Amino acid sequence: MRIGVYFDGFTSAQDIIEVASQAEQAGAEGLWFAQHMGYREAMVMAAAVAGATKTSKLVPTAITPYLWPSLPTAMTLATLSELAPGRIQIAVSVGNLLNLGESGVEAVKPVRVLREYVKNIRALLSGAAVHSQGLIETLRGAHMEFGKGIEIPIYIASTGPLVMKLAGQVGDGILLSAGLTHAYTRRCLDAVQTGAGEAGRDPAAVRKAGFINLSVSEDGKTARAALLRKLAYLFRSRGHSENIKSSNLDIDHQAIIEALSRRDLDGAARLLPEAAATTFGVAGTPAECREQLEAYLAIGLTEPIVEATGTPAERKLVFDLIHELVVR
Repeated sequence: MRIGVYFDGFTSAQDIIEVASQAEQAGAEGLWFAQHMGYREAMVMAAAVAGATKTSKLVPTAITPYLWPSLPTAMTLATLSELAPGRIQIAVSVGNLLNLGESGVEAVKPVRVLREYVKNIRALLSGAAVHSQGLIETLRGAHMEFGKGIEIPIYIASTGPLVMKLAGQVGDGILLSAGLTHAYTRRCLDAVQTGAGEAGRDPAAVRKAGFINLSVSEDGKTARAALLRKLAYLFRSRGHSENIKSSNLDIDHQAIIEALSRRDLDGAARLLPEAAATTFGVAGTPAECREQLEAYLAIGLTEPIVEATGTPAERKLVFDLIHELVVR
């Protein structure tokens, strides 16, 4: 099994470097660094981790064209490629609408903007002088002076059907958000397949990665309770409404949103049944988690990407699980 580890940027840079090194030793295929606004910078962290690892792919994730123009992004990718040749990838996305709004940015026509972004980054990395009149970016002969001809896989991150179709049409891979049911994951993968078919591509050629919330403990009940808190925070967004409906669980999404608006995370978590932990994520004993991760592969994901958080003992359980899955 190919399995990756993702970092949300909420812990210190030194902690991320240390955990990334441990993840590679356990057999992690890729190390994914989320660009959460106001937290550790994803592309800087990829550069830092390049010096502490040897083989794992390094993937700055959720880089948005509305804040990171294509030429600076291509420059960063080419620089990273010098630090870790053959190991750099990127996942682009519309970005968090709330965060974009806080920066005074409106995500206009996201499908068109992402299509133009992917095209421009690839053209710049090819060494071409790029002329493009895009919706939010105009290039008048922009070009690279180094790194010409490097190939860097570009994932498109989303759960929206139109962007998923775009990923099937032009992406090297897709990246699904955390907290999705199996049913909603299938829906997203179906949209990718449709997009690939419309573009005359083989859907199997599109890499299919997905963030998966993971909580593992020798006490399965404790692991599930811990994951409910993470899911409650994730469900603060109304964008999860269709995903939550697909679970067929009795969940009052509006009540969760209202509890979190009062900063009552404990109250929001109590609104989720225990079954939500294994419906929207992977939680339980190591054996239970192994079985649940394999279920995600069965529905079409080719690279589950998990988190490795908590105490050193809890992280060790995650790394032991990764190692077992990789060497099987």
